[in-house]
Amino acid sequence: MTKGEDTTILQVRVRRSVARFLKAKADTKGMPLTELGGALLEYAAQAEANEEGEALVLPTVRQVVRQELGLFLERLFELHVRTYMEAGTARRLVQANLHYGHGLSIETVKSIEERQWAATWEASRTHLDGLLELKRSMGYAEGLLMDKTSRLGPSDQTED
Repeated sequence: MTKGEDTTILQVRVRRSVARFLKAKADTKGMPLTELGGALLEYAAQAEANEEGEALVLPTVRQVVRQELGLFLERLFELHVRTYMEAGTARRLVQANLHYGHGLSIETVKSIEERQWAATWEASRTHLDGLLELKRSMGYAEGLLMDKTSRLGPSDQTED
């Protein structure tokens, strides 16, 4: 900021400790305190304007991210189901091999199948619980953002 630009002089009040800090900062930068204060105020105003601009785009970005995460979770669930189905096919092939290839009785094969089924089901539940936890954490993060947005009252926003 230079004196030749379209500028306005403002008087502001700050605590003495802040004034001492700003004066020392201006001295180390080799600039007048008024220019340093103006630069800081401009920076703050620009940051707030940028944040308001981001707030306009944020709902769209949030919707796109939510949609993509939903598609990702659907694909992950489909993969989980396909893996489960492939594991079932492999289990049946192993059972057939145990019965026909090694001569185990049907009762023994059924006992092995039940134990394997229980283990597969338990592993499946663990994976599904992980997917549910991921979905819950996404909702929690969105809730935090909505809470922050709701706390910004009309007095926090500027009008043109």
